[in-house]
Amino acid sequence: MLFMFLFITGNLAVYAQTTLPDSVIFQGSKMDIGEKFRNSGFPNPASFGHYTINSFFEEPDGTEHLAYVDNYKLYYFKSTDDGANWVKEQVITSHEGDIRNCALTVDTNGKVFIGITVNNNFNYANPSATAYGSEWYFDLYCMNNKTGSWVKELVSQHSGNSGALVEGLFVDAGNHVHMIANYYGWSSYGGKAWEWVRNASTNTWGTAKTIVQFMDTPVDRFINDSYSIVNDRQGNVTIVMCRETTNTTVSKPRLFYVRYNGTSWSAPVTITDSIAVAWNRFDACVDPGGVTSIVYLKNTKTSMPELKIIRDFQPPQSVSLQLAPTDTLNYFRLHCNSKGLFTMYLYLNRVKNTSTQVTFSHDAIHWSDPIPIPDDIKSFIGGVIAKTDTRRGYFTDYCKQVVAIAGPRTTQPYGPDELYYGSLKLLESPVGLNADLISSKIILKQNYPNPFYKTSILTWQLPRDAHVVLKVYDHIGCEVRTLVNCNQQKGEHFIKFDAEGLPGGIYIYQLQANGKVITKKMIYLNK
Repeated sequence: MLFMFLFITGNLAVYAQTTLPDSVIFQGSKMDIGEKFRNSGFPNPASFGHYTINSFFEEPDGTEHLAYVDNYKLYYFKSTDDGANWVKEQVITSHEGDIRNCALTVDTNGKVFIGITVNNNFNYANPSATAYGSEWYFDLYCMNNKTGSWVKELVSQHSGNSGALVEGLFVDAGNHVHMIANYYGWSSYGGKAWEWVRNASTNTWGTAKTIVQFMDTPVDRFINDSYSIVNDRQGNVTIVMCRETTNTTVSKPRLFYVRYNGTSWSAPVTITDSIAVAWNRFDACVDPGGVTSIVYLKNTKTSMPELKIIRDFQPPQSVSLQLAPTDTLNYFRLHCNSKGLFTMYLYLNRVKNTSTQVTFSHDAIHWSDPIPIPDDIKSFIGGVIAKTDTRRGYFTDYCKQVVAIAGPRTTQPYGPDELYYGSLKLLESPVGLNADLISSKIILKQNYPNPFYKTSILTWQLPRDAHVVLKVYDHIGCEVRTLVNCNQQKGEHFIKFDAEGLPGGIYIYQLQANGKVITKKMIYLNK
């Protein structure tokens, strides 16, 4: 692939990446060709064709898991070879035809938990069973393979014409599984979200706990169905949500977040009352330094919607994203890899067509010029981003994702829907990153994770070629390891430090290059 000069002003050359850089490794595979989709009558059948939000999880050993609803049936996919091949399994048959939503997580022992919402009235074999006024008979279940085979556990049954719609699961430091769900039904008065916790020792689900509730609108306004759930290495979990604040038919969605500190949930914190639209117009991630980033598309009265970011819960900043005048950002997905490089997929509306593009950043604020995704890989790009296990300090180098492509919706039966897997890995930063990010100084970053149990990643950046020496010392200054002693080219470098055999405690790592000496501390927790 070629790099192209965008323009030259005086003696300053400004580069723009017009194709994916040579340093990109792309992998893609077709996971599944689904069944033809049948209409159950109410509501719009297109919304039931596929569901993968918060249903994709990658373990530290690279094993990938996906829960997927196809034609009202629950399927589980697993890959152990970086997504080249997937094993498909139908998890449940006793509720065939009425599974509404699903979400997935994996505990620290590699056991899979799939939350599902079931409505016995939504059955394409008997669509007449769905009567107006009974459409919210939502029951909540969890499927898990903790015992070696799939077991169905009832979490919550509907009460009257209302129930719970699963939105996501996560595992806390005690290996307890948390299930998050929306209240659905009549008279929700602004919106409500619940949490249930499955005790890892007793293998039982607790009762529902309200983690957020609004009573400020006199009509039924539930929280919109797209949560972004991220957890950091300190045991905090952040959930970004969107709700309606209007009592009319004109949408006025509010973006907010709640945080779990390992014990309790915070009160909701409003981000903006001017989010452009509710679904897929916000996302969140945690970087290797433990900083949580929330990106959202904000409406403006005088111009196009503006992309904003909140870094570590500080005031929002504007994101520098250079779009063409004829492009409108429809939705986006956000990812950060183990080296701290951010990737964002953009789905753009254009005058005559749509475009999927990708952009990169070191700080999630300044982004490279968007690069169009080649036509031959568009089906694999722009879907649901992999969730990484930050509880153990794990971040994936690959931006991995699953894309569900809806089949034709012209005649009954619809479909079939197709499922694709794709990933991008950058070996180096692409041309076109904002010039402010190009440092003239030697940078030694904080190791991650920190504290750590066995291994940690040390990263440094060189403005020019240099002989590099990287050593580790104990707390009294005795050298314990020499990790690097060689010539290196300019750019970013990293190495994994394995502390096995060393006593726990505080260690110093020191970088020497071009006459400069930089030191930082790290904490080794020896189990």
